[in-house]
Amino acid sequence: MPNLPGAASTTQELQLEALNEVIKLLIEKEAKLDSRISERGSITPVSLRSFRLRFQTAFPGNVSMFNLDGGILPAGNFSQWVQGTTTPLAYVIPVEYSRLVDIVGEGGPKVVSENPVTKTLADVAVQMAKNRDQFLQQAGDGKIAQVDASYGGGGANPIILSNSPWGARLISQGQQVQVMDPTYTLRGTCYVTNVNNKLGGIQSITVDAVPAGTVAGDFIMVAGVAATNPVFLYGIPYFHNTSTTGTYLGIARTQSYVVANGVAAGGAPLSLPMLRAALSRVEQSLGTDALKSQVWHAHPSQIQAYEEMGFAKQEIQMANGKMPGFDGVTANVDGFTIAGREIVRNIHADNTRIDFMDFGSWLKVVWGKAPFWFKNRSGQWVFQIYDPASGNPTANEGCYYVDARQYAVDNPQAISSVTGLKVPVFN
Repeated sequence: MPNLPGAASTTQELQLEALNEVIKLLIEKEAKLDSRISERGSITPVSLRSFRLRFQTAFPGNVSMFNLDGGILPAGNFSQWVQGTTTPLAYVIPVEYSRLVDIVGEGGPKVVSENPVTKTLADVAVQMAKNRDQFLQQAGDGKIAQVDASYGGGGANPIILSNSPWGARLISQGQQVQVMDPTYTLRGTCYVTNVNNKLGGIQSITVDAVPAGTVAGDFIMVAGVAATNPVFLYGIPYFHNTSTTGTYLGIARTQSYVVANGVAAGGAPLSLPMLRAALSRVEQSLGTDALKSQVWHAHPSQIQAYEEMGFAKQEIQMANGKMPGFDGVTANVDGFTIAGREIVRNIHADNTRIDFMDFGSWLKVVWGKAPFWFKNRSGQWVFQIYDPASGNPTANEGCYYVDARQYAVDNPQAISSVTGLKVPVFN
């Protein structure tokens, strides 16, 4: 019998695989704006009837001189009110897995390092908060990206996206999206298989199949949003809007009291006079006591632009005549303020604007106790998946995390923005 010395390669059946103890997260889950709006303002459950948002628009304003000695008193007038209306919209994150995944996940630490079903269901709530944060950046039509002018069409994949206002920062891997032309005509739907949203890099999404006819200038839209006249959650650009066309919660924007304050930068870099003007316009609209609890909200690109204004103003203190170590970039970015007010950094924000926000003026109108797991009347929230061809049950199960809400701002005069800013280099 030949000699059979032991070798590592012949003992692989007895060897165990080592695992990293901590699974590193390779995706971002930021929801800064959503968390701040959730902390402040009010939340109101409603029925199918619209929520009415009432505004007082005028005091009795007629004033004139008259002759107290026998003069005729002028006709009087009265305080004025208007109302806007809004109603929640529902959107959902579906989850589907096979029964075997569930069975294996229940096997404990001898079978799996972590139950994948339990972990996925927990991740859904995190993803929903991130989605809300992303949706708060769009204008209420469901547009979350635009195809860049450099995209050649012809079904080329990945689809190149414009760097501003959002690039690919409002899109998640695995998300179904729609492609529409600038008139909101639907070209088709697709699933996103990869997202490239690195700062300073080419913004793009890779999809399973590029919808026919996709060309530069087309819109990437949230799935399920209607074509032609899409309506979705109202975000910052809907409320922080100086346009006098269209409507604000059903009120014509020709009425100045629903037109927000703002400064148009026209492609210029951020400057201190722009920021002061944004504040002054709120003060002019509502009076000197209007500047109360507002904060600033911006993408890190515009915070960089703000920091760059201070580069030339640096002063190094030399204690005891000795030169200390030099750090040319501020370490505590979270400590930045503008006019003494906090700056909320948000990686999902439009990189061409900075907004002066009043979280206390934001209202959330919801159906039920949103968000929630969808249940039938018997309380079941995990559902069998059926084969549509045969009608037979499959080994897959599904559940659905639903949010049903709409946003409103009850004082558009208390907010302001600087828009159309130049994006700093390397961004």
